[in-house]
Amino acid sequence: MNTLPVLLTLLGVLSGCVTAKKLSTGLGANARDVNANSTNSSASFISERDTAINSVKIEKAEATRTGDITLQILNLSKKPIKLWKDSNSWGAGCWRVLLLRRGQLETFFQSPSQIFTVNRPTFNEIAEGGRLEQKLDLNGGNWCGLGHCARYNERGLGGTNVLFEPTDTVIVVYDVPATQEARDNGVWYGVIAATASVQ
Repeated sequence: MNTLPVLLTLLGVLSGCVTAKKLSTGLGANARDVNANSTNSSASFISERDTAINSVKIEKAEATRTGDITLQILNLSKKPIKLWKDSNSWGAGCWRVLLLRRGQLETFFQSPSQIFTVNRPTFNEIAEGGRLEQKLDLNGGNWCGLGHCARYNERGLGGTNVLFEPTDTVIVVYDVPATQEARDNGVWYGVIAATASVQ
Protein backbone atom coordinates (compact mmCIF):
# COMPACT_ATOMS: atom_id res chain seq x y z
CA MET A 1 0.00 0.00 0.00
CA ASN A 2 1.58 3.29 -1.09
CA THR A 3 -0.33 5.43 1.42
CA LEU A 4 1.65 4.24 4.47
CA PRO A 5 4.79 6.33 3.70
CA VAL A 6 2.58 9.37 3.09
CA LEU A 7 0.76 8.83 6.40
CA LEU A 8 4.02 8.40 8.28
CA THR A 9 5.42 11.58 6.75
CA LEU A 10 2.23 13.47 7.58
CA LEU A 11 2.28 12.10 11.11
CA GLY A 12 5.86 13.32 11.48
CA VAL A 13 4.91 16.79 10.26
CA LEU A 14 1.86 16.98 12.54
CA SER A 15 3.88 15.98 15.57
CA GLY A 16 6.65 18.46 14.77
CA CYS A 17 9.22 15.80 13.96
CA VAL A 18 11.84 16.14 11.25
CA THR A 19 14.12 13.61 9.64
CA ALA A 20 17.39 13.29 11.53
CA LYS A 21 20.73 12.94 9.73
CA LYS A 22 22.11 10.76 12.54
CA LEU A 23 20.50 8.12 14.67
CA SER A 24 18.62 9.79 17.50
CA THR A 25 19.61 9.15 21.09
CA GLY A 26 16.24 10.39 22.32
CA LEU A 27 17.89 13.52 23.71
CA GLY A 28 16.99 17.09 22.87
CA ALA A 29 18.17 18.69 19.63
CA ASN A 30 20.84 20.72 21.44
CA ALA A 31 22.26 17.73 23.30
CA ARG A 32 24.04 15.92 20.45
CA ASP A 33 27.38 15.47 22.19
CA VAL A 34 26.07 14.34 25.57
CA ASN A 35 27.63 11.24 27.07
CA ALA A 36 24.59 9.09 27.73
CA ASN A 37 26.58 7.01 30.24
CA SER A 38 27.39 9.99 32.45
CA THR A 39 26.53 9.65 36.13
CA ASN A 40 25.86 13.31 36.83
CA SER A 41 22.37 14.30 37.98
CA SER A 42 21.33 15.94 34.71
CA ALA A 43 22.09 12.74 32.77
CA SER A 44 20.05 10.77 35.29
CA PHE A 45 17.19 13.21 34.79
CA ILE A 46 17.41 12.77 30.99
CA SER A 47 17.37 9.01 31.39
CA GLU A 48 14.34 9.19 33.69
CA ARG A 49 12.65 11.60 31.29
CA ASP A 50 13.25 9.27 28.33
CA THR A 51 11.75 6.44 30.34
CA ALA A 52 8.76 8.58 31.24
CA ILE A 53 8.18 9.61 27.62
CA ASN A 54 8.06 5.95 26.59
CA SER A 55 5.81 4.92 29.48
CA VAL A 56 2.44 5.80 27.94
CA LYS A 57 0.71 4.15 24.99
CA ILE A 58 -2.72 3.97 23.44
CA GLU A 59 -3.60 0.35 24.11
CA LYS A 60 -6.98 0.26 22.38
CA ALA A 61 -8.77 2.63 20.01
CA GLU A 62 -12.30 2.20 18.69
CA ALA A 63 -14.28 4.55 16.47
CA THR A 64 -18.03 4.51 15.94
CA ARG A 65 -19.69 5.38 12.66
CA THR A 66 -21.08 8.54 14.33
CA GLY A 67 -17.64 10.12 14.83
CA ASP A 68 -16.99 9.09 18.43
CA ILE A 69 -13.62 7.59 19.38
CA THR A 70 -12.92 5.73 22.63
CA LEU A 71 -9.31 5.17 23.68
CA GLN A 72 -7.64 3.19 26.44
CA ILE A 73 -4.41 4.90 27.50
CA LEU A 74 -2.05 2.55 29.33
CA ASN A 75 0.63 3.49 31.86
CA LEU A 76 3.54 1.12 31.17
CA SER A 77 5.72 2.50 33.97
CA LYS A 78 6.16 1.49 37.58
CA LYS A 79 5.08 4.96 38.74
CA PRO A 80 1.89 6.98 38.42
CA ILE A 81 1.70 9.12 35.26
CA LYS A 82 -0.11 12.45 34.96
CA LEU A 83 -1.90 13.51 31.76
CA TRP A 84 -3.40 16.94 31.19
CA LYS A 85 -7.18 17.21 31.33
CA ASP A 86 -8.78 18.63 28.16
CA SER A 87 -10.47 21.32 30.25
CA ASN A 88 -7.43 23.64 30.39
CA SER A 89 -5.15 25.33 27.87
CA TRP A 90 -2.35 22.80 28.45
CA GLY A 91 -4.53 19.76 27.69
CA ALA A 92 -6.78 21.22 25.01
CA GLY A 93 -5.63 21.00 21.42
CA CYS A 94 -3.45 17.90 21.91
CA TRP A 95 -5.55 15.39 19.95
CA ARG A 96 -5.45 14.88 16.19
CA VAL A 97 -7.36 12.42 14.03
CA LEU A 98 -6.29 11.38 10.54
CA LEU A 99 -8.98 9.85 8.34
CA LEU A 100 -7.90 7.94 5.25
CA ARG A 101 -10.83 7.11 2.98
CA ARG A 102 -10.44 5.77 -0.56
CA GLY A 103 -6.96 7.27 -0.91
CA GLN A 104 -8.00 10.72 0.39
CA LEU A 105 -6.68 12.08 3.68
CA GLU A 106 -8.71 14.35 5.96
CA THR A 107 -7.17 15.85 9.11
CA PHE A 108 -9.07 16.81 12.27
CA PHE A 109 -7.63 18.49 15.36
CA GLN A 110 -8.87 19.90 18.63
CA SER A 111 -9.30 23.64 18.40
CA PRO A 112 -6.39 25.42 20.09
CA SER A 113 -8.52 28.58 20.39
CA GLN A 114 -10.84 27.41 23.14
CA ILE A 115 -11.96 29.77 25.89
CA PHE A 116 -11.79 28.65 29.52
CA THR A 117 -13.74 30.29 32.34
CA VAL A 118 -11.13 28.96 34.79
CA ASN A 119 -7.75 27.97 33.37
CA ARG A 120 -5.48 26.17 35.76
CA PRO A 121 -3.17 23.20 35.19
CA THR A 122 -5.30 20.16 36.08
CA PHE A 123 -4.51 16.58 35.19
CA ASN A 124 -5.65 12.96 35.43
CA GLU A 125 -3.35 10.49 37.14
CA ILE A 126 -2.97 6.93 35.87
CA ALA A 127 -1.73 4.47 38.49
CA GLU A 128 1.22 2.16 37.83
CA GLY A 129 0.08 -0.29 35.12
CA GLY A 130 -3.32 1.43 35.06
CA ARG A 131 -5.55 2.65 32.24
CA LEU A 132 -7.45 5.82 31.49
CA GLU A 133 -10.42 5.90 29.14
CA GLN A 134 -10.45 8.94 26.85
CA LYS A 135 -13.42 9.82 24.65
CA LEU A 136 -13.19 12.05 21.59
CA ASP A 137 -16.32 13.35 19.84
CA LEU A 138 -15.43 14.94 16.51
CA ASN A 139 -18.99 16.31 16.27
CA GLY A 140 -19.09 17.65 19.83
CA GLY A 141 -17.63 21.14 19.36
CA ASN A 142 -14.08 22.50 19.70
CA TRP A 143 -12.81 20.43 16.75
CA CYS A 144 -11.42 21.64 13.42
CA GLY A 145 -11.61 19.87 10.08
CA LEU A 146 -13.39 19.93 6.73
CA GLY A 147 -12.23 23.55 6.40
CA HIS A 148 -14.04 24.69 9.55
CA CYS A 149 -13.45 25.05 13.31
CA ALA A 150 -16.53 24.34 15.42
CA ARG A 151 -17.44 26.46 18.44
CA TYR A 152 -17.74 24.68 21.80
CA ASN A 153 -21.54 24.39 21.46
CA GLU A 154 -21.68 23.54 17.74
CA ARG A 155 -22.54 20.04 16.51
CA GLY A 156 -20.52 18.81 13.54
CA LEU A 157 -18.11 20.86 11.44
CA GLY A 158 -19.64 23.61 9.32
CA GLY A 159 -23.04 21.91 9.32
CA THR A 160 -21.60 18.51 8.38
CA ASN A 161 -21.36 15.64 10.86
CA VAL A 162 -18.20 13.55 10.71
CA LEU A 163 -19.11 9.93 9.99
CA PHE A 164 -16.74 6.97 9.77
CA GLU A 165 -17.15 4.04 7.40
CA PRO A 166 -16.05 0.44 8.16
CA THR A 167 -13.37 0.63 5.43
CA ASP A 168 -11.84 3.87 6.81
CA THR A 169 -8.39 3.99 8.34
CA VAL A 170 -8.58 6.22 11.43
CA ILE A 171 -5.33 7.22 13.13
CA VAL A 172 -5.47 8.99 16.48
CA VAL A 173 -2.49 11.09 17.63
CA TYR A 174 -1.93 12.49 21.13
CA ASP A 175 0.72 15.22 20.91
CA VAL A 176 1.57 16.96 24.19
CA PRO A 177 4.26 19.66 23.95
CA ALA A 178 6.95 19.99 26.59
CA THR A 179 6.09 23.10 28.57
CA GLN A 180 7.39 24.57 31.79
CA GLU A 181 4.01 23.82 33.38
CA ALA A 182 4.34 20.15 32.41
CA ARG A 183 7.80 20.00 33.97
CA ASP A 184 6.68 21.88 37.10
CA ASN A 185 3.66 19.59 37.61
CA GLY A 186 5.35 16.34 36.55
CA VAL A 187 2.90 15.89 33.66
CA TRP A 188 3.77 13.53 30.78
CA TYR A 189 4.65 15.02 27.42
CA GLY A 190 5.46 13.39 24.10
CA VAL A 191 3.64 11.89 21.13
CA ILE A 192 1.73 8.61 20.90
CA ALA A 193 -0.56 7.31 18.18
CA ALA A 194 -2.78 4.35 17.35
CA THR A 195 -5.04 3.10 14.59
CA ALA A 196 -8.71 2.94 15.58
CA SER A 197 -10.99 0.21 14.32
CA VAL A 198 -14.39 1.42 13.09
CA GLN A 199 -17.28 -0.43 14.79
